[in-house]
This record gives sequence, structure tokens and C-alpha cells, in this order.
Amino acid sequence: MNHFVTLALLLLCAALVIHLSQRRNAWRKSDTTWPFYGKRPLSTPEQVLYQRLVTALPGHIVLSRVPLSSVLGVRPGFDLRTWSRRLRHLQYDYVVCARDVSVLAAIELEDSARSGKAPTAAEETKERATATAGIPLLRWQVGALPDQAQIQAAFGRTMAQGFADADFNADPFG
Repeated sequence: MNHFVTLALLLLCAALVIHLSQRRNAWRKSDTTWPFYGKRPLSTPEQVLYQRLVTALPGHIVLSRVPLSSVLGVRPGFDLRTWSRRLRHLQYDYVVCARDVSVLAAIELEDSARSGKAPTAAEETKERATATAGIPLLRWQVGALPDQAQIQAAFGRTMAQGFADADFNADPFG
């Protein structure tokens, strides 16, 4: 009787493994409908700020949702893997670059839910890494998005005045 129960349990386990394996791999079949749909990559406030940045900073490159690892490098003499791990999954809401793609500033768009609260560990890491690299990090509230003049002022008086005289057709590498 004991062998019969053991055999029955083994067969039941084998059937369960086969069933779960088939179910797990069902998504790979071409006739299976996948649950994805296209959506806008930016929320409404993010879209508004993006358009304002592009308008206020003509001739500049505005990038959205940029991983910190794309902007920050690790200095020689430090363990690349160890320091890169600190930045994993962290991103800037926006990065503004000059025409030569050098980074001028990073921007964080903060919602009112975070206002007045202590920064999270991720926010502290982002702040410290960005400051260490010498990149300005601007923080703006969703409920108080800057207008064109405020954006230009944040990027500096010289930069704002230089837009009219700048030669945006010049070769940035030559």
C-alpha cells in the first residue's frame, strides 16, 4: 500500500509540473494574445514641463527619464560595479544638454505628496551623486511648474541672453 501511495504522489507531482510548465510557457505561443497597449510615456504634468523646457531652451537637447548611469561615470581608481550598483534603477525626470550633448542640468519633478517630507534613500543617493559630478539638480513642484522666463532664469542669465545671439547651426565639435 505504501508503494502505491508513493507512486500516486509521484505521478500527481509530475502531472502538476507538466501543467505548470505548459501554463508558464503559454505566453510564448504566437497565437496567445499579449496584454500590452501603447501609452504615453509622460504624465500630463511631465508633458507640460517638457514642452515648456523645449520652448524656453531652444537649441538645447531635452531628454526625459534618463538613467543616472547614462549621465554619471565612475572615476578611475574606484570599483565600477560597486558604485554603479548605487545608481541602478535611478533616473532623472529630465536632463538638459547643450548641442554637443554635454549635460547642463538635471531636473526632478516632485509631486505634492513628497513635499515637506524627508528625502528617501534613493533621493539622497541621486542628490549626492549628482552634486559630486558637478551637475546642477533642479527640483520643481508639479503644482508650481515654472514658466518660460523662470526656466531661463534657472539656467542662468548668460544662457538666457545668449539664445538670441547663439549660432545653433555651428558645428558643436569643430
